[in-house]
Amino acid sequence: LRLLHTLKKLRDPATPTSSSATPAEWRVERAFLPSLGLSNKATVEIDVRESNKFAGPTIPDEDLGDAIDPRAEVSMEDLKLPMERDLGATMLWPETRKLFGHDSEVVCLDSYLASSGSDAPLVASSCKAKNDVASAAIRLWNVKLGKCVGILKGGHRSTVSTLSFSRDGKYLASSGKDRRICIWKKSDHLSGEYNDSCEYQLTTAMDSAHKRIVWSVHFCPGKPNILVSGSRDGFVKLWRIVEGDDGSLDMLEMLKFEPLCKGNKKSEPVTAVSFADFISRSDDGIEYGLLSIGTECGRVEVWKVPISENDPNFDAKLVFSVPANECHFDSVKKIAWRPVGCNGDEVLSPTILTFATCGEDCGVRIFMLQVSRKV
Repeated sequence: LRLLHTLKKLRDPATPTSSSATPAEWRVERAFLPSLGLSNKATVEIDVRESNKFAGPTIPDEDLGDAIDPRAEVSMEDLKLPMERDLGATMLWPETRKLFGHDSEVVCLDSYLASSGSDAPLVASSCKAKNDVASAAIRLWNVKLGKCVGILKGGHRSTVSTLSFSRDGKYLASSGKDRRICIWKKSDHLSGEYNDSCEYQLTTAMDSAHKRIVWSVHFCPGKPNILVSGSRDGFVKLWRIVEGDDGSLDMLEMLKFEPLCKGNKKSEPVTAVSFADFISRSDDGIEYGLLSIGTECGRVEVWKVPISENDPNFDAKLVFSVPANECHFDSVKKIAWRPVGCNGDEVLSPTILTFATCGEDCGVRIFMLQVSRKV
C-alpha cells in the first residue's frame, strides 16, 4: 500500500498566495519512484534507465492551447496515456509512506475517517487469496501510525474483492469470490463504550448472497444500516442490517433488481455500485436513495431505491442512463460520488450531484446530475 498526501493548496483553495507566486512555486516538483522499488533511494544507473524508459514529450505552456484545440488533427501518438514518470513529476498527491504486510497483490481498499477527528484514519485492505483463511484475511491500517493494527480472519476462504465502511465507522462489509457477505462490527459499538482501538468482530454473514462472485458492496451514507451489493450474476441487491437488543445483527434482503442495459447477454454482470450522499423524500414521507450502477459492458445507470422501513412497494426506478457514447468501452471498476456537503434537510432544490467512474479501459469519466429533494 502507498499513502499519498494532499497538498495544502489543494485542501484549501482559498489560501491566499503572494502576488509574485506562481503555480509552479508551490506545486510538488517531483514524486517519481522507481518501479517495484522498496525504498525511495535509487542508484544513478536505475535513474538513467527509468529516465529513458518513461521519458515522454513535453508541451510548452504557450503551446498548450494549440495542443488541446479540438479542431486540430490528433494522431494516435497524442492519445497515448501518460507514462509513470510523467505522472510522478506532476501528480497532485505525493507519496508519503509505504505499508507492507500482504503476501500477494492488493485487490481492494476502503477507508474511514471520523468527521469529529477523534478516530485516526483507518484503511482496510485485502489481497489475492490462495483459498485459505489466512490469505483471505482483511488487514486494518492506522494511517497516522503507519502500521497494521488489526487482521480480520474467519470471514472468507477466498479472495475478498470488495470492502466498504459505513459512514459512522460502525460496520465494515466485505465480500468476494465465495459469494458471502460479512458484516464486521467495531468493538466499541459492541461494548457500548468508546475506546481508541479499531478492532472489528464478525457479527453476521449471509452465505450465498448471490449466485456468482460479488464485485461491489457499498453502505448508504445517509442510512448506515442500508447496504447494496452487485454481482456477476447480473443482480443488484439491497440489504437492511437489523440490530437486536443483545447487539446481534441480522441481514434482511429488501430489494433485488437488474440493470436495464444487458447488451446481447441474458444478464449483464454488475461490477460497481455506489450510493450518493443524497436522500429524497416523497410527500408521504418515504425516503429514497440514489444508486449508481456500473456494468461489465461499460454502461452506467442511476437508480432511485427505497431506503425507508415503511415503504410498502420496495420498487426501484431508473432515473438516468448514461448514453452509450459517453460510457466506458470496458468494465466499470469503481464509482464514487462527490459529497453534497450539507447535513440538514433544508437545502436548495434541485441539487447538482457529481460522480466519477473508472474502468478497465484506463479512463476516468466525470458526470453531473441534476436532481430534486422532492420525489
